[in-house]
Amino acid sequence: MLSQGTYAIYLRKSREDMEAEKYGEGETLARHEKILTTLAEKRNLTIGKIYREVVSGETISERQEMQKLLRDVENEKWTGVLVVEVERLARGDTADQGRVSKAFQYSHTKIITPVKTYDPDNEFDEEYFEFGLFMSRREYKTINRRLQRGRKISVQEGKFVGNMAPFGYDRVKLKEAKGYTLSINQEEAPIVKEIFRLYAFENTTINSVVKQLNSLNLKPRIAKEWTISSVKDILSNPTYIGKITWNRRMQKKKTKNGRLLMSRPRNPDYLIYDGLHEPIIDNKTWELVQEKRKQNCPKIKQSHQVQNPLVGLVFCEKCGKPMQRRPYTKANKPETLICSNPKCHNVSSKLYLVENKIIEALKIWLENYQVDNSSKDKQKSDHNKIIEKSIIRTEKEREKEKAKLNKIYEFLENGIYNNDEFINRSKTVKDNIQSLESKLEEYKSLLQKNAEIQNQKEMIVPKMENIMDLYYSLETAEDKNILLKSIISKVTYLKTQKAIKKDSDPTNFELHIYPKIPKFNNLH
Repeated sequence: MLSQGTYAIYLRKSREDMEAEKYGEGETLARHEKILTTLAEKRNLTIGKIYREVVSGETISERQEMQKLLRDVENEKWTGVLVVEVERLARGDTADQGRVSKAFQYSHTKIITPVKTYDPDNEFDEEYFEFGLFMSRREYKTINRRLQRGRKISVQEGKFVGNMAPFGYDRVKLKEAKGYTLSINQEEAPIVKEIFRLYAFENTTINSVVKQLNSLNLKPRIAKEWTISSVKDILSNPTYIGKITWNRRMQKKKTKNGRLLMSRPRNPDYLIYDGLHEPIIDNKTWELVQEKRKQNCPKIKQSHQVQNPLVGLVFCEKCGKPMQRRPYTKANKPETLICSNPKCHNVSSKLYLVENKIIEALKIWLENYQVDNSSKDKQKSDHNKIIEKSIIRTEKEREKEKAKLNKIYEFLENGIYNNDEFINRSKTVKDNIQSLESKLEEYKSLLQKNAEIQNQKEMIVPKMENIMDLYYSLETAEDKNILLKSIISKVTYLKTQKAIKKDSDPTNFELHIYPKIPKFNNLH
């Protein structure tokens, strides 16, 4: 039952919604608003504000309405927020998902969807909400990979997949085929040829090329004048010799002062395919330019990626320091898990062995949990029957006391009892009735609590089974790490002897796993 208060509605389009709208499926926000306002009317909820997100940003920093909603939620402005599905709140990275989860949890703000209400004060709802966000993030990555795969196929076919054509070209739709190609822009192409001619044959610098272009009042497409950066882009773009590139400017993300920043640095390892369009520059001129620029080509640092699925999870049993991944330069030697404390003598193990043992332990825990709770469920069922019988017996006793009270009123009306006798006798019976009603409330509350626990127990098993089935199908160490952190608080590792002999056991280590899964017997 939802508490009274003021609620908000949050609406956001997904990429799939935008695609569907192109094919005439109707305006998404209006359709979702109708669904949620109808839901609010059915549940008699007062709506104080509707947040309409008109962009489909990947991160919270790109979604203005989501930022406003979170500020209001953190200030405890709303009793609950209505969304068509929890995935609409956060489909970004784990930091965004963590911020959303904490905002609703600490402000005790409910999340109401047409199929389920998530109560942040209920640890099971909290877990399912976090798990739902994780799964939505994985679904987002899957969709994004599918889109990127389709774009790459188009590039391999020589099609142009960018939104804006390079200077010197126009973007045109292919006839009798899907996709786009490039056609030469007759006003801009001569300027591209002049840039390559000046740099290749006039023995000049890029800075000199920029000055000559600006002195001749040859304008770029958007900016007021040419710069060293814009000329460099043209001189290094294989599009001008009839090629199509893939991942020439890969999107990179980094955080600075708590903000997510996006950049698109040049990637020296991009892929090149033959394009369907006509070149502007001949191969000889292109090669002369590239040879001249080669010595000034900057080195690009590789961005950090999570390579250890156990990072932030496994800690040394001896010193408490985190265990870390140690890779080997030899191709055939597997990476190991070692203590990050150089003075600690905890013996290392192969990383994949520790990872496999953790998953194996979780599977065993799940099996034991199911067996253990099967017998407990039988006990709980017997216990519930005793409570139900107590309810029936107490209700009968209450009806007897009510009958006594009616008799007392009759005796007062017939003059058998005077006022003092009536007050004394009726008070005793009323106290008995109140005591019996308190017992009934207690019994019914206990039954309801047992039913909720049973429901939660039934939900936790498929969740854990889903995680076990899903783990080894994940493609990246980062996804595996996120999934493990959704069910494990930490793992401690201890190994006292090296396993270097031929018949020694390489898994002679001890793991203590601390799952986030609630212990239901503590709730009984």
